[in-house]
Amino acid sequence: MVTEIDEGRGLVRTYWANIRERVAKVEPTFAKLVDDLSPDKTFPLYLAYYPWGALKGDTQSTFLPTLDGSYYRLSDPNVPKDVFSHLGYSVNSAPLALLLDKNLELFIDLKEKKITIPRTVYTPGSFFPLSLILGRKSKRVYFTNKILSLTSGVRSTFMLPNIGCATNHIHLQRDFNVKQPPPKSLYEHWDIFKEIVHSNVINCDWRSCLMYFSEKWIKNLFDKAWHNLKLYLYELAWNHYDYQKNHFYYEIIFSIIQKNRNLKPNPYLVDTAKHLFTTALGIAPGYTPTCDNNSLPWNTLQTAFVESYLLKKYFPTIMQPTHFSFELDKHTIYYSLQNPSTHIFSPKSRKISSTLHELRELEHIMRVFIEELSRENSLCSDTVIHKLVNQVEFKYFHNEIDRHNIVQPSTDIVKFDNRFNSISQKNKIKNAKFSSDAPFMRGCISIRTKNE
Repeated sequence: MVTEIDEGRGLVRTYWANIRERVAKVEPTFAKLVDDLSPDKTFPLYLAYYPWGALKGDTQSTFLPTLDGSYYRLSDPNVPKDVFSHLGYSVNSAPLALLLDKNLELFIDLKEKKITIPRTVYTPGSFFPLSLILGRKSKRVYFTNKILSLTSGVRSTFMLPNIGCATNHIHLQRDFNVKQPPPKSLYEHWDIFKEIVHSNVINCDWRSCLMYFSEKWIKNLFDKAWHNLKLYLYELAWNHYDYQKNHFYYEIIFSIIQKNRNLKPNPYLVDTAKHLFTTALGIAPGYTPTCDNNSLPWNTLQTAFVESYLLKKYFPTIMQPTHFSFELDKHTIYYSLQNPSTHIFSPKSRKISSTLHELRELEHIMRVFIEELSRENSLCSDTVIHKLVNQVEFKYFHNEIDRHNIVQPSTDIVKFDNRFNSISQKNKIKNAKFSSDAPFMRGCISIRTKNE
């Protein structure tokens, strides 16, 4: 179940001398620090290759891949002794890992609500779980494994246009042996994607690659000779949790603003407004149109829906969770009231209201927050929040016309974001257009850095 021959699949035991070049490409600072230590073959590393859509871990523990495509847990009775002796330190959680190739998504799966909440999208060069480093010698355990799951590629992905037509779906069932019925929600798109990607017809070679650290690496972090490496990982962990450490203060500030401005809105929309700021800060992922194969087999899926499903009216735009950086990103990120991903579940107002009405109310809440947070003497004038509200703009979209001229028509989105027209030459559809009437667009908020 483990080999030292790296063929890009299963679990591969390796050593620093063999893997340092790959590590240096995604995390050069870490590679330099490890080079100074010259760890020998008593410090094994394990490369794990996961196909797209495979669970790397769930609310119980980590899954390790085998060469034949199956998986086992570290807690399984048939786990190889060599693997358990080196990775068993994380039998009830996850071993420390460095992502080398492709992206992974850490998410909350709310099956009964048919939504997933993206928590973190890991990209090459990411270490996790960093809580393992920070809490190694603490007697108190605050982190829980009972909520989050981790998948190879992204879980919170969906086709923007409708793909629920039974007549067209039959073609996917015929061509790719898809067993799932036509999807009735965005949540169910992933199941269809996964069956297509794993079809024997396609033979997709998309795989993410993780490098797991054996227990000796973790123990040696407390050796004086390894102090610089430990300090570097501590700084990564500290920066990763920077927002969470100060979240308490921001909650107080938002409450003070509501009190001072006599703001008594729908609690659900207040939570949404706070989440929009969290998304703009890059703490929580928003959504963007897919333009490459890093998070999913983009070309493969577009081809399937153009040539087999016979999508004709709209571009086969696939949405994916992505983190935003207002200091660096020139592209826009999106959130939708129709696909909520807030981390707090406040009840909606009992008053029956349309999404268009909720958008206008949300815009008012955001405008009040931004006015107060942008003041030079505000409670957060010395923080990144103050910088953000002066550099980022939020716009609101719906496919229906807003007579109040607060919400813009969703057709306007392609005027500033041509990624919605992004499609490979092979998958061009004559006379197709942007799916501006898609459910995601009926209550969509864009977040982007203002033009200088």
